[in-house]
Amino acid sequence: MNSDDISYINEKGMETIRLHAVDFVSKRLAPAYPANDGKQTPMKGHPVFKAMHATACCCRGCLHKWYGITLHRELTEQEISMAVSIIIAWINRQLNQ
Repeated sequence: MNSDDISYINEKGMETIRLHAVDFVSKRLAPAYPANDGKQTPMKGHPVFKAMHATACCCRGCLHKWYGITLHRELTEQEISMAVSIIIAWINRQLNQ
């Protein structure tokens, strides 16, 4: 993360960042067949996007490869929560370095 990401997080607060993560995961990863799967998460533009790539929570292929989540079915609430928790943990580690 760069200083702009850190400033954005500090300005918005971690609860808002967590809500952004829930929104991104729910819209970009949760569907059984996400639009543009494999390319749906930008590499920059929001700290959550960077965290999604850093934690292999960026596409269904990575979720399958690294976390064993079955392809071609909608994510469960538990799986969405797991991905969000992983993303937020990574962001917190970056902030504390």
